[in-house]
Amino acid sequence: MTVEWILELVLFSILHWILAGIVLNDIATRKRVLGGHKAPWVVAVILITFAGSLLYLLCHPQILGGGDEK
Repeated sequence: MTVEWILELVLFSILHWILAGIVLNDIATRKRVLGGHKAPWVVAVILITFAGSLLYLLCHPQILGGGDEK
């Protein structure tokens, strides 16, 4: 393992958990999510590293745009 690889892994992990925190907060405060069930989204965000958060953002783009559908 090189130092660059370790640094990339650490930065990727930090970015994932920041994004996951934003998404999990949105899931907790939103009345309704795509598919009607919040638990699968929570599992996807936590277990499918980074891709789960991005998938949620693609399905609920109003998070970044400040949508009022909460």
